[in-house]
Amino acid sequence: MLGSLIKAVLLDMDLSISVYIDEEENAKRRAQEDAINNERASVVNVFGKAMKEIADNNLAYRIKEEVPQSYVPLVDNFNASFEALAATVESIRNAAGAINTGSDEIQAAANDLSRRAEQQAAAVEETAAAVEQISSAVKDAAKRAELTGNLVGSTMLDAENSGEIVQTTVVAMERIAKSSEDISRIIGVIDEIAFQTNLLALNAGVEAARAGEAGRGFAVVAQEVRELAQRSAKAAKEIKQLITTSAKEVQSGVSQVNATGAALEKIVASVRDISINMSSIVETSREQSEALQEINTAVSSVDNGTQQNAALSEELTASSHSLAVEVNQINRVLSQFTVDTFTAPVAGTAREKEAPKLSGASRLQARTVEAFAGNAALAIDDWDDF
Repeated sequence: MLGSLIKAVLLDMDLSISVYIDEEENAKRRAQEDAINNERASVVNVFGKAMKEIADNNLAYRIKEEVPQSYVPLVDNFNASFEALAATVESIRNAAGAINTGSDEIQAAANDLSRRAEQQAAAVEETAAAVEQISSAVKDAAKRAELTGNLVGSTMLDAENSGEIVQTTVVAMERIAKSSEDISRIIGVIDEIAFQTNLLALNAGVEAARAGEAGRGFAVVAQEVRELAQRSAKAAKEIKQLITTSAKEVQSGVSQVNATGAALEKIVASVRDISINMSSIVETSREQSEALQEINTAVSSVDNGTQQNAALSEELTASSHSLAVEVNQINRVLSQFTVDTFTAPVAGTAREKEAPKLSGASRLQARTVEAFAGNAALAIDDWDDF
């Protein structure tokens, strides 16, 4: 009985001790859970504040509050991640600035190129019009030169025919002169016959006078014959004078015709030279016309190319304007972020100042590559580590 009572008491004591121990362990457990919950709440509060700063585009914010040791790596990784993100945004901002500068330069160059292309197109168009006018004028001159050459050739034939006619006229005049000389000789013979007839009539009159009454009739006949001989001599003398005058005129005509023939020969020679020169001029004009036609074709091709260049320059200008608008939009977006100041872009600016002779596109490429090759590479490494 006593043993049973002792066992019951011991059992009750054991139960009481067990309940006490369980309550103590539960209290410790609750204390640990409360501590863990407090740590978590503190960490959540710290990260919530950081997230709010990030939501406000403040990439320069870093977690500086003390956190439990177990959360220190998380805080370090968080800060490193957003340092990398801030570096990337800063690099993008620098690159956008470089692109903006380059786009401004490209836009200015495109505007200048467009203006020059328009001026060149106008100049080429005027040149094409001038060449077309010159080509038309040369073609017309070639046609006129060809017509003139044909006219000169016809004139040369006429001059040669005129020379032949003059030669024929000279021969005819020489024949007339020879005939005049023959007539002069015949007239001289007639004059001599008239003179002799006059002498015979005179002698017959003298003999008739000696015969007296019987020779009166013969004296009348002798007188008539004498008068006829005198008239014949007078007429022969007049005819001889006329023939002599005609011979002189014919001789003068022959001289003039000879001079005319010589002049015509010179004219024919000159016209022949003119014909040769005109043929050369016609050929040269034809070659010039063909060359100008080729030049006109080439200028037309250049004009077409210039028009295409002007169109392309206008497209480039429009693209540069669009690029400037997009870059400004990027800058507006990036300007909302607050980041730390980095030294890499300064180096890029220094290098850009050291090479002012680079074109806008080259500087844009160099600055973009430089911006992304510096802090961006570090940011990528940080992200990999994270």
